[in-house]
Amino acid sequence: MSQSLALAKKPHVVIATPGRLIDHLENTKGFNLRALKYLVMDEADRILNMDFETEVDKILKVIPRDRKTFLFSATMTKKVQKLQRAALKNPVKCAVSSKYQTVEKLQQYYIFIPSKFKDTYLVYILNELAGNSFMIFCSTCNNTQRTALLLRNLGFTAIPLHGQMSQSKRLGSLNKFKAKARSILLATDVASRGLDIPHVDVVVNFDIPTHSKDYIHRVGRTARAGRSGKAVTFVTQYDVELFQRIEHLIGKKLPVFPTQDDEVMMLTERVTEAQRFARMELREHGEKKKRTREDAGDNDDTEGAIGVRNKVAGGKMKKRKGR
Repeated sequence: MSQSLALAKKPHVVIATPGRLIDHLENTKGFNLRALKYLVMDEADRILNMDFETEVDKILKVIPRDRKTFLFSATMTKKVQKLQRAALKNPVKCAVSSKYQTVEKLQQYYIFIPSKFKDTYLVYILNELAGNSFMIFCSTCNNTQRTALLLRNLGFTAIPLHGQMSQSKRLGSLNKFKAKARSILLATDVASRGLDIPHVDVVVNFDIPTHSKDYIHRVGRTARAGRSGKAVTFVTQYDVELFQRIEHLIGKKLPVFPTQDDEVMMLTERVTEAQRFARMELREHGEKKKRTREDAGDNDDTEGAIGVRNKVAGGKMKKRKGR
């Protein structure tokens, strides 16, 4: 409602996600885009490449053909280059660099480690580079939550940010990190674009990105606007090919981050204990959610959570039968 009232005042600039814009076009009386002069798509490769296709098509149908269109992105996919749907006339391309580059002041490293010691090496790096602020990228919401709990159990000020959190919680996490109340932000790729937090000193790719172009967006969270920064990528025995693709894309061979293996192994016991606590907390959290959902009569949930529930429920059922 507040947005509808703001749109009624005929603003000069409207900044929107495609879905919400369509929502207003269809449901807000008196709002249209017939007088539009400029269309700007930020992160154009993502908008033209993902689930936004139908929304973008709807928007393109209701805006004037006689307009200027701007497309911005740090990486361009083949889809953006073709641009048949955006129907550009006499397009001009401004490229800072034709090959994908990361900034000069960014020091990039990798660590080659066995998959089962990832957590231990993460704790080691956080200790080694203590005093910096970190963004740690994980591949799934669940792993983000688990790693945040693990680090909290070890006394780090860590906070998660992922797609299964409500918008208010996401903003809360971001604001705490921006205000330096937390020094570690654990996130999925939901935070790899569009965030400008000046004080990010180190980016850790805890899980290697499956799309090599996402690597450029992730490490671009540090070393912004002339500042320096570090990026460390964890490479396990399963990630070698993905890592080689990243090196090929950025045209660089990355150096190894120096580690003292004996010092890392000394942390194993404490990390294993923290992993156990993190798993317990995750399970408790899952059960709490389950109870509230059952009370509300809403059984809609992700496959992963249902699997965990069945195991928990299965265990309880067997005990009852025994009785």
